[in-house]
Formats: sequence, structure tokens, C-alpha cells
Amino acid sequence: MTTHFQWMRRALHLASKGRGFTSPNPMVGAVLVKNHHIIGEGYHEKFGGPHAEVMALRQAGVKAKDATMYVTLEPCSHQGKTPPCAPQVIKAGVSRVYISMTDPNPLVNQNGIRMLENAGVKVYTGLLEKEARDLNRGFISLMEKKRPWLTLKMAQTADGYIADLSGKSQWITSPPAREFVMSQRALHDGIMVGLGTVLKDNPGLLPAKRDAYIPWRIILAGTLMMPDSLKILTDDYTQRTMILTCENPEPERLKFLTDRGLKILTIPADSTGKVSIPKVLEVLGEQGITSVYCEGGGQIAGTLIREGLCDEIQLFVAPKVLGQGLPVFGGFAKNLDQAVRLKWEDIQRIGPDLLVRGRLDSCLQD
Repeated sequence: MTTHFQWMRRALHLASKGRGFTSPNPMVGAVLVKNHHIIGEGYHEKFGGPHAEVMALRQAGVKAKDATMYVTLEPCSHQGKTPPCAPQVIKAGVSRVYISMTDPNPLVNQNGIRMLENAGVKVYTGLLEKEARDLNRGFISLMEKKRPWLTLKMAQTADGYIADLSGKSQWITSPPAREFVMSQRALHDGIMVGLGTVLKDNPGLLPAKRDAYIPWRIILAGTLMMPDSLKILTDDYTQRTMILTCENPEPERLKFLTDRGLKILTIPADSTGKVSIPKVLEVLGEQGITSVYCEGGGQIAGTLIREGLCDEIQLFVAPKVLGQGLPVFGGFAKNLDQAVRLKWEDIQRIGPDLLVRGRLDSCLQD
């Protein structure tokens, strides 16, 4: 059994190399083993490219006959951008397949497994399933909720403020905490903020390492009128910048922004006249974005919590006291009976700050 875990962990490691490049497809890794040795391995490297199983089979060649395959997701059984994988596994003569998790895609779910079993291949499921589901939580969310997985990050003082009365928030947390946030950006397809945050802080919204995948920078804006000198409009990553607005763009302004490489999407407004957050997530899912790291501000955070749209909460608490300032969440509860309940799952110290992770009670599974 230890060996089975070893090979599947290798497959999961390979799968993670596709992070960011495979969306809206899942990250998948596959390892072929024969006589206790790896004879082939591979992972889904990019959307539209060969799947992990095919990469492993190509590497193994004729040695794949009577081998055991470890794959992090159920082999597909339908024609998509590429031919289905399950028939190719069967044709290669693989005798056993260990699968971490079944595919939540209704076009595949259980069909790939049935196809393998009907061909006489022994199939085992559930090996390191929790790790596989965590790796592809964005893909799962897109399949089951029709929206990206959303992680809400907020930073507050010990007394619950995200900025002083003037709106200044740089920097509430320490350099180690900010380094952690930059590492988290690299784990998501997109980084989302409101235009207010952009105007106030002029952030770059980039991960620490910029030699590989660059997440989308997603800006929620009631207007497209903003200073042309902003980083998101002038740096080398404008083609990875998306503005979602409820304003009917003026042709000249729209051309100015799109000429710089930005993607502009117009979506309906909510009852207050602002960009509709639920519609935003729906549209992002349609754009193939499977996971979003939201970095505020307070009104967006409050809406996400009130609407039950955040799947994970990362709350940094700095050892500072303001006494007064801007509250961490936009108000939506008038009394304790209306309070949204959270479930804290982990707490750790990062530099002088505390990071508390949790979820909404409504997001917890039995």
C-alpha cells in the first residue's frame, strides 16, 4: 500500500505542474509502473494539449502492456479537444488503473471507469482522493457550481479595520505576510479587486515569480474612467488584465483600453447600480477561469460573504490597533441573529501576523 501512495503522490506532483495552463480543464498527472519501476509518466501541460494518460503511454511504448497506471482523475471517455483517454489505456494493454477521484464532468463521470472495467481492466478509486480534490477544487467548482472557486483574502488590524479613516491601508501586514499572499496568487487563475483598491493602492496584482504563468488581473469597475498611468494599464501584463464593468463603454475609451491589450466585459448591475458579484463569477466561469483570489475591499468582501460566494477565507490579523477606521467587511447584519457563521479551520503565525483560515458554514460539506 505504501508503494501505491508513492506512485500516486508522484502523479499528483506531476499534475500540479500544469497549474494555470490547463484551465478550464483539470490538472492531471499519470504514472505507469511495471515491476516496481516507472516506465512512463506525464501530465496535462496545457489546454488543448495531450492528456496525462497519453503522455505516459507514449513514453512507455510497448512496455505499457500489463502495466499499472496511477492517474489523478478518471480517464475521459468522450471526444473533446483531444481523443478520449480510456480507449487508449485499454488499447495499450494496461492491466490495472488506480484513480484518485472520479471526474465531476457529467460527460465523463463514471463512464471512463465503466469503459475500463468492461474491457477487463481492474480499476481502483479513491487513492489520495482528498489531495486530488484539493488540487482541482477550481475545476470541481466550475463543474458543480458553474463558477470559480473563490478564496477571499482580507487583512485587518487587531480591532477589525482594513484601513485608517483616510483610506490608507499600506501596510497593515508585515513583509512575510505579503510574500505569502504573492505565493497564493500563483495558485489561482485570477486575482480580483475593486476599482477602489486600484485607485487607492495602484497595485501590480502579480505573483512573486513572473517567469511562468501569470494569473488574470480582474478589476470590478463601475466606470472605465481611471488614470492612464495605473500599473494595470502600463506594465508588461496588460494582456492578462480584465475589467468587468456595468457601464456602457464609450467607443473611444474602449478602444484605448483594448489597444493596450486589456479585455473589457460588460455585465449587468445589481440593485444598487454596482457590478453584480454573482454575475461576475458566472461570467468568469464562462471565460474558463476556475479559481479566483479576491483581495478586497470591504464592500466586495461583504457581498461575497452575504451571498455565500466565497469557498475559503484567509484573514490576516496584524498586531496593530487603530481605534477607528474602515471596517473589514461591509455591513449587512443588523443584529447577531443575522450574523453569517464561519468555521475556522486553521491558524498560523506568519511573521508577527496571524493567518486564520476558514469557510462559511454554508460551504461546509457533511
